[in-house]
Amino acid sequence: MTTKYLDLKMDFMFKQLFGDPRRKSITIAFLNDLLRRKGDKLITDVQYENTEKVKEESDGKSSRLDVVVFTSNHERINVEIQVKSQLDLPERLLYYWSKLYSSSIGSGDEYDRLVPTIMITIVNFPLFLQETDEVHNVFKLFEEKAHFQLSSHIEFHTLDLYQFILKWKKYRRELKKKSSSEYPWLMMLAATNIQNKMVNEEMIQELEEFAMKEQEIREALIEWETLSSNKENKVLYEARAKFLRDELAWICSEKKRARDEGLKEGREEGRQEGRQEGRQEGRQEGVAQGIELSLKKVVKNALNQGMTSSMIAELTGLSEKEVKEMIKSL
Repeated sequence: MTTKYLDLKMDFMFKQLFGDPRRKSITIAFLNDLLRRKGDKLITDVQYENTEKVKEESDGKSSRLDVVVFTSNHERINVEIQVKSQLDLPERLLYYWSKLYSSSIGSGDEYDRLVPTIMITIVNFPLFLQETDEVHNVFKLFEEKAHFQLSSHIEFHTLDLYQFILKWKKYRRELKKKSSSEYPWLMMLAATNIQNKMVNEEMIQELEEFAMKEQEIREALIEWETLSSNKENKVLYEARAKFLRDELAWICSEKKRARDEGLKEGREEGRQEGRQEGRQEGRQEGVAQGIELSLKKVVKNALNQGMTSSMIAELTGLSEKEVKEMIKSL
């Protein structure tokens, strides 16, 4: 079923809903809930620092489209969404944090004019698969033994949609009861999938329930639907969907080619080893190693396209457990 909601994980959709001055109330509610702000720490106003028109090509390439705001609490917040796996993402985040932090003062200014800078990164792939299954991770700078904070100026938040979807499928009732502040926003980001142009109707239904009692969620849903019906957005969205389908077709062909090459190389290696060792096991081991290397290449490519382990399992014919083990070994 084609959804009336376009995928908010696409940069141009994300920025229009969460990074547009005309929708400031949504931005403020979104940030307060993601950062779990309450009381005197609530953000009451924001100034947008990058409101340039979104530029996106059909091949999916674009400049950084982060939402950057300066808040009423005299802090700078950068929000971005990443759908493609990046092994160097932690280092990249540190680099961009340093650039953003240092840009808050000019040459000759005193250091006390520097402001707290917070990076919020929403990812659609397992970022810390071996370390944690938490959806929301917060990183600050603390002394190793006494655990006191060096500075409150550095803070990173990562929100893992991959883990969120897994937990939602398994523990939906429990999550709904606990209902953390970021819960409805993560559902909003996870509910649609551009790759198969499907919508999770159960998530949308839950969102509509939240909208009945939370004004900001109701406002966001209305704006989301409005943006999704925009003709220009729909054309751009279809172009992106086609690009992703072409990429998937390429991955499938690479899978077949890699399997064939792996089998061929494996057989040759196995024959040579078998002749040298005089054992049948050499040939079998060579075949197995060739296939495993080929599959790892396919899994890595699929992961880079933002696919989940279940999608990769369907693509490769492996079990989801085997895919997860392979991801760990990459």
